[in-house]
Amino acid sequence: MADIDTTREYVNKVYRYMKHNMSVETFMEKLHYNRNELNALMELCRIYGKDISMEVEDGTLVFKRKTVKKNLIQKPSRNAEELNHNEICVVSDTHFGNIHQQLHLLNEIYEEAYKRGIKTVLHIGDVVDGNYPNRPESPRQQFLHGFDEQAGYVVDMYPEINGMTTYYILGSHDETHYKNGQATVNSWISRVRKDLVYLGQDTGEFSFDGVKVLLDHPGGGSSKSVSYNPQQRIEKLESHNKPKILLIGHYHKSYTFLYRNVQCVLTPALCDITQFQTKKGLSNALGGYFLDVYSDKKGHIQYFEAEEMAFDHRDVWDEAGKDMKKVRKLEIKDSIY
Repeated sequence: MADIDTTREYVNKVYRYMKHNMSVETFMEKLHYNRNELNALMELCRIYGKDISMEVEDGTLVFKRKTVKKNLIQKPSRNAEELNHNEICVVSDTHFGNIHQQLHLLNEIYEEAYKRGIKTVLHIGDVVDGNYPNRPESPRQQFLHGFDEQAGYVVDMYPEINGMTTYYILGSHDETHYKNGQATVNSWISRVRKDLVYLGQDTGEFSFDGVKVLLDHPGGGSSKSVSYNPQQRIEKLESHNKPKILLIGHYHKSYTFLYRNVQCVLTPALCDITQFQTKKGLSNALGGYFLDVYSDKKGHIQYFEAEEMAFDHRDVWDEAGKDMKKVRKLEIKDSIY
């Protein structure tokens, strides 16, 4: 089973580089594949349900990607046609204003969500980098300073796709603006951007077809065991009020597990490792998740898959402020929904 999971993870990761209409030759040069290795990869893509082919267009061999409804990989308790089906995108910890922000990676996730026909995105907090007066290094680690610059950047630059709504909570970095001057990021953003809907500070609830989802941005540091803090969080939830899905930000970790009938997803960040994290010896995972959920009429989950869209250091833009200088706002006005 471990080998299968490792292969699936590898295919998912490489598949992300195989852009629609991308030259096959460019792909092979970028990832150092020869033709035999590419043929083997295409076969693995087929096995794991990736609908991609190679076609000649204007004399050039290019990839052709199609987004299709995937089949259930495990049989639910009843016919899939009788179940409610929802797909949701999950992101967290964008830290806008930090020189290590990766807006271009957030844009990639939103583009993928758009191609899949996903209408709902959940953001698990730390939308902006905030302002910590007790951290002398903080100003040097930012290209946006203060409430106006950071909140304005979200309004101007956060991906905007017609028909897609992002529901978000605020985290500890966002909250610093309130502590410093009682300025709430959510009030400013949600008044201007109707596609960005505020759910709460630190925690917020969202539901679909009777499935309760809890968005949680805790405080404190990471434990040695990735699952320890989330398990403790689930232990403290009232039994009659537990969510079916718990989404956790803050830790910049990536992990999914089922505990006490709660599907838990630790959501990675979309900001590269900072000086503060390096000092503390903390790791930093980059990416987001696509949740595929089948539930019955009572809101009980019959099938759940959390597919990670992971990035690594090759995807990171290290140059300070490069996102600010190079990345344009992702805006799609024509809807496929």
